[in-house]
Amino acid sequence: MPLSLQAFIAIFIFGAFLRSWAVLTKSHTERLSTFVFSASLPATILVSLDPVPLAQTAWKLPLAACLITLPMVVCSWFLALLLQLPRKTKGGFLLATSSINSVYFAFPVILATFGKEGLTQAVLFDLGQSTLTLTVLYGLAVWHGAHSLTTTSATLRFLSSPPLWALACILTLKLSGYHLPPLLISLLTPLHLTTTPLASLVLGLTISFSAVRRSVRLATLGVVVRMGGGLLLGFATVFLLDLTGLERAVVMLIAAMPSAVNSIIFAAETGLDEELVASIVALSICLGVVTLPWLPELATLLMG
Repeated sequence: MPLSLQAFIAIFIFGAFLRSWAVLTKSHTERLSTFVFSASLPATILVSLDPVPLAQTAWKLPLAACLITLPMVVCSWFLALLLQLPRKTKGGFLLATSSINSVYFAFPVILATFGKEGLTQAVLFDLGQSTLTLTVLYGLAVWHGAHSLTTTSATLRFLSSPPLWALACILTLKLSGYHLPPLLISLLTPLHLTTTPLASLVLGLTISFSAVRRSVRLATLGVVVRMGGGLLLGFATVFLLDLTGLERAVVMLIAAMPSAVNSIIFAAETGLDEELVASIVALSICLGVVTLPWLPELATLLMG
């Protein structure tokens, strides 16, 4: 296992202990996650994507996200109806099972496993995933929730996203045949290097074992749907789009990633079952971290 993945696991465990000992609290987690989302991740996107050429099949990556997320929403919807879940619980179940943890899990893990070229594929995938998260999934959360929010909040959240602006900037430069100035790259690189350690720390700080204990059965089912169902949809998607090599490996791995930390924020904003969402996020992250030692071998197998 690469040293970067070993460090990722170690920092995650350290963060989980800090949370359980109440050394760092939810407010610290929120501030750290805001810094990663608003500063270090945009720097990572700019620095990592700048030297990597875009493949002619790059458009397939955002489409792959749609082909995975939308069927997942439908499957989770029917499962929630079958279980006769209350409205707020149903909304939380839909949100947690359909949201993919890109920023704090997929990006650092893919970067550590495949390098900058792999991260390019992951970011392009997330372009489709984030669009659906901030429109379809956020809309479902509002519809099932107890809190009344304005209809423009999802649009404003999407358009003000720093990673989206970073992606738009670097794609515009690359399609125009330009690169970032060397001075800007040198200034952004130290910030870029904080993304993986801070993201793994944020993941550890989100773990709440008390919440998991109170909703463990439904949360476990949610993890199976998110990660197991995501993997099956990933298989179907790479076959449908005829993806090969690195693109195939990245899509299938991200499809089976844990639930997104941002789903907890959405659940709190809209009045969904926040405890269930937090439990699905925590359990899926723990399962994802446990499988990391086998990730390099799995990645090699998927690339064929």
